[in-house]
Amino acid sequence: MEILIVEDYLHTRKTTAYGLKIKLPDVNISEADNGQSAINYIKLEHKPDIVLMDISMPIMNGIDTTMHIKNILPETKVIMLTSFNEKKLVLSAFKSGANAYCLKNIKLDELINVIKSVLNGAIWIDPSIAQFILEIIQTNDINTESQENDGYDFDLTAREKDILKLVALGKSNKEIADELILSIHTVKNHLKNILQKLCVEDRTQAAILAIKEKLV
Repeated sequence: MEILIVEDYLHTRKTTAYGLKIKLPDVNISEADNGQSAINYIKLEHKPDIVLMDISMPIMNGIDTTMHIKNILPETKVIMLTSFNEKKLVLSAFKSGANAYCLKNIKLDELINVIKSVLNGAIWIDPSIAQFILEIIQTNDINTESQENDGYDFDLTAREKDILKLVALGKSNKEIADELILSIHTVKNHLKNILQKLCVEDRTQAAILAIKEKLV
């Protein structure tokens, strides 16, 4: 497995890389000091499994970089690792294709758990941010440029909507199965149908569309 750290602040980048190398000795750790450097690295046919992405960087910011990386390597998981917790940035990050959003004060062991969780298909949101995501889902109060849902629900069944809501909350397939008392196989089948009906490629895109279009 390879992890690419994209961070312009040298001390933060080196500290994160050192900690991961100690905890994950079998993992290849690469570094880039800005978004453009990260894209150039990937264009050299490197295929990191995980990208730890800062948002505020010179030359190219983390959100634009994430969009480019996802276009080149859609299977690569991007974890935002940043100091910023503004709602607009969080939503923009997930819209760009990010799979997780962590604040830089996260403990190393917890970051490693996030990495493992994301590799298993979960979306992860820092607990300090998750509350307002939940509020958006509960109140349907979100400011986006898209038009409000006019009642079209993409033909989702009630069970599919239940699963989509949990996906939007960052739950893994196992957590969804446990909460709804379903088998993981059944959850995967429902999720496959949800992605097809929403015309999206992955659960992150499904979660963002669900929030934008007020489907949950």
